[in-house]
Amino acid sequence: MQHIDAIHNAIVLSNTEITNILTNIGWPTIIDAISETFIEEAHGRVVSPAKTVISFPETNNDFRLMPSYMKLYPDFCGVKIIGACTDNPRKYNLPLAIGMYVLNDKLTQRPLMMFDAGIPTAWRTAAATAVAVRNMTAPHAEILGIIGCGVQAHYHIPAIRAVRNLTKVMVCDLDEAKMTAVIDQHWGNIVRATKQEILEQADIVVTMTPTIKPHILTSDVQNRSMLICAVGGDSEKKMEFEPSILTVTDHFCDSLEQVAHTGTVHIGLRDGIIKPEDLKSLGDLMVGKQKYDLSKPLKMFLSTGVALEDLAMAILLYQVARLDDAGWY
Repeated sequence: MQHIDAIHNAIVLSNTEITNILTNIGWPTIIDAISETFIEEAHGRVVSPAKTVISFPETNNDFRLMPSYMKLYPDFCGVKIIGACTDNPRKYNLPLAIGMYVLNDKLTQRPLMMFDAGIPTAWRTAAATAVAVRNMTAPHAEILGIIGCGVQAHYHIPAIRAVRNLTKVMVCDLDEAKMTAVIDQHWGNIVRATKQEILEQADIVVTMTPTIKPHILTSDVQNRSMLICAVGGDSEKKMEFEPSILTVTDHFCDSLEQVAHTGTVHIGLRDGIIKPEDLKSLGDLMVGKQKYDLSKPLKMFLSTGVALEDLAMAILLYQVARLDDAGWY
């Protein structure tokens, strides 16, 4: 652990320290902390504007600014500054999501802690999916399907295992090496599958494919009890699903403001496939402000990645780091 004297003695965590702290905290506590952000937002006890995104099509990336504050944690506010750079892994040997988080003291705005945002983003994204799984599936849901075996797959499997007793994990990716890595690095019954096999058999499906052209069509899904968690389409230019999927699913999102600007929903609204009042938030469902559409057994969670989740992760890290820094651990 280091300090930067020139920036008001702010704590700086390394990625190794971040991983060790979060591993020791454990998925159940992290999932509960992320669950709180949905509830607080639904009750209006937060300040969390939609992420500001500057897209650079000529470089195949974007730049995002994500500030937030929760009354539940009155002493803190924070901001994530991060880019999504599709070409990074292949061309530059850098993470796809790259940036930093700054946690501030709300009273003085003194920076308290800074760290690379990549690893906490991966944890909080998977934790948010686990919150959706815990609230939107039956306790006996036991087959997980993963479409897209990138970095997020490695976090989603243990996160969902923390809330459901999985008997089988089906994985699919165009990259054979990525599928092999997921199978080799995680325990349990993990098998290769086609996309169609996953959509036909899984109780829970998580899609993590940052594509700009829809590759999952409405005709690919069946009208049965299943939860689809759409994680890859978190910006206007990304589309995993064709917009008509929204007409056959009972869909909920993490942020009403942000989801309207994601590819699938944006096109759905633009073309009149759905109306703004058709959008529902998971937080509102959790606190009883929204209900399920019982005519649609096929459910969907649209994940855009919310700044409140990053703030919750930063506070968890800081609560441990400051004790460790003081020699209490």
